[in-house]
Amino acid sequence: MNELDILLALAPSPNPGLMISFEYQGMPPLGIGYLGTYLSKFNYSVKLIDMSFRDVTINTFMKTVESKRPKMIGLSCTTETYLSAVQIASIVKSKYPDIIIVFGGPHVSFEYEAALSTGVVDFVICNEGEISLKELCDYCIRKERRLEDLKGIVYKKDGKTICAPSQPLICDLDEIPFPDRKLFDKLESYAHPATCSTSRGCPGKCIFCAASALSGGKYRLRSAKNVVQEFAYLKSLGFNHVEIIDDTMTASVKRLNEFLDELISQDLGMTWYCESRVDVMTKELLTKMKKAGLNNIQFGVEAGSQKMLDSLKKNITMEQIRNVFNWCNELRIMSSTNMIIGQPYDTPETINDTLNIAEEVASLGASVNFTVCTPFPGTALWEHKEDYNIKILDNDLNHYSTFCAVYDSKYMKAKEIQNAYYKSTVDLHRRHPKNINPSLQRYIRRIDAFNFI
Repeated sequence: MNELDILLALAPSPNPGLMISFEYQGMPPLGIGYLGTYLSKFNYSVKLIDMSFRDVTINTFMKTVESKRPKMIGLSCTTETYLSAVQIASIVKSKYPDIIIVFGGPHVSFEYEAALSTGVVDFVICNEGEISLKELCDYCIRKERRLEDLKGIVYKKDGKTICAPSQPLICDLDEIPFPDRKLFDKLESYAHPATCSTSRGCPGKCIFCAASALSGGKYRLRSAKNVVQEFAYLKSLGFNHVEIIDDTMTASVKRLNEFLDELISQDLGMTWYCESRVDVMTKELLTKMKKAGLNNIQFGVEAGSQKMLDSLKKNITMEQIRNVFNWCNELRIMSSTNMIIGQPYDTPETINDTLNIAEEVASLGASVNFTVCTPFPGTALWEHKEDYNIKILDNDLNHYSTFCAVYDSKYMKAKEIQNAYYKSTVDLHRRHPKNINPSLQRYIRRIDAFNFI
């Protein structure tokens, strides 16, 4: 038996919509990829498992545990995968109580008390995990550190929750090695196998997003040269297209221009995708991005009127929205956007405004996706429910995805929000079937066939 130091796994989602989406949009989990690569640098033996794949079941996971006998298992989870992670941890602990279970990820970074209260989680790592997990491994596996000296972790001691001091954020992201893609057993099976993270955090303050809170309000960037080096690494693996997964890759126009200049200079012959904000874009900048290989870009629009954009704290204008999609159409750059249904200030009238702008950008060739506003832990919506006049009706975290309405707002009931989501999705699909994200096609047909609306 080849004993393993740490098994890192991404917990699966129970949501059918997300399962369908994974088939068309699945990407390797770079979060655990970074962790595994960083630990390997210090000679820890590591294995990664992505349980998003249909054929990676709890049985196959436990076979790996039985054969490798890891000293530690790290489970990364979001809100919608948290209960799955708890179930996996429970099964492991029931058979191998000595295996140390560590949870990490966006959900438990805010809801660590609930995770520790399950009785099957030994430690929670909050926020950025590389240094904290390495130091925890030093303590648990190599007995080289004292528990009281560790940072960035939460644990139980004598029945009390102990919150260690926060781990300082990594200032220079260029110091972290690229995720070693050889750690992913099924890399070629992902819909988008070549991905790249060029920054951490987000400068935005959107009320529905936890990105800023997760990073302590800090936005950090890798250098342009470092990012292009990773592009070259992915090219050496046989990939010619890269999906940049940052929340907002273009937040720094200075770094963006440096990145574009470096890509053009290197002439790698690669295409790429990124997410951006409409307020930083000009037609000239989009033209340069296309020259550097950009072939697809997403803009977070979210709402269809200035009043609703302001209520979401988007800090963008309707004019900027219309400009960027017109420019993408003129430059023949594929574009997409997301629209939120049921945010706290939404009414049937404002949702109609959102559908109208969705129609408008779809007519310009943009792919449009609708989501339900969900109060995830760490967001302003979650932390300040009373201020936004929302009443949570559903506490089942399995339902906390962007497909399900879980609250009544001041202006709409949860059922009305859910029906508005269905109706907006189906109506736009009927009028612009080519402009709906392919991952939602079967989901939409099922909504339509059962006449849920």
